[in-house]
Amino acid sequence: MTSWIFISNPNRFRMDDWLAVNQYIEFIQNNNVQVGDIIYLYTTAPVQRIEYKLIVDKVNIPYEYGIDDSEYSLDPDAHNANRGKILCRFKMLKRVESSSLHLSVLREYGLKSSMQGPLKVSGELLDYIESFFQK
Repeated sequence: MTSWIFISNPNRFRMDDWLAVNQYIEFIQNNNVQVGDIIYLYTTAPVQRIEYKLIVDKVNIPYEYGIDDSEYSLDPDAHNANRGKILCRFKMLKRVESSSLHLSVLREYGLKSSMQGPLKVSGELLDYIESFFQK
């Protein structure tokens, strides 16, 4: 099992609204996620913190068989841009709202990325993040 940080941009998709109604979300599969991997979802500016823990529930979903989340999209071109791509589905496990999961604090625990795309997480940083989702 691998742990990842994925990114959600509130200027492109209303993730909070979607996950308040649904217990899963699909992302473009552009990495080697596997069923059972853990995903920590980082929300970009203005929030800039990890807010969700999810688990990979399904991989290799053809886009045409994916869920229709267009009602929550703030990017009118997203649907056409993603045609032909492969998706993976994440099931929500827990939401945490804590300033201790802000980007500036995550950097103190070893985050070196500028949060441009999915990244694997392990060691002290993973232990720190996970401690908030076990409460």
